[in-house]
Amino acid sequence: MLIDKHTIKIIGTRYDHKKDKRIKDQVIANYDSIENMDIKKLSYLIEELADSHDAHQETEVSITLKQHQYD
Repeated sequence: MLIDKHTIKIIGTRYDHKKDKRIKDQVIANYDSIENMDIKKLSYLIEELADSHDAHQETEVSITLKQHQYD
């Protein structure tokens, strides 16, 4: 199955140097593409991003399937 477009957002804690404190629930990385990608390769990409950002908890997935329009 091909995924037509995807967006991966990683939410975490960001350190604010000016205020000298940590701010929770901030977007620390955002990856998106409008190129087709095989769903298996996308799952590998998600796993690599989760590993690199230590983001393995509270994973949310939203999928929209559109029915083929026959003319």
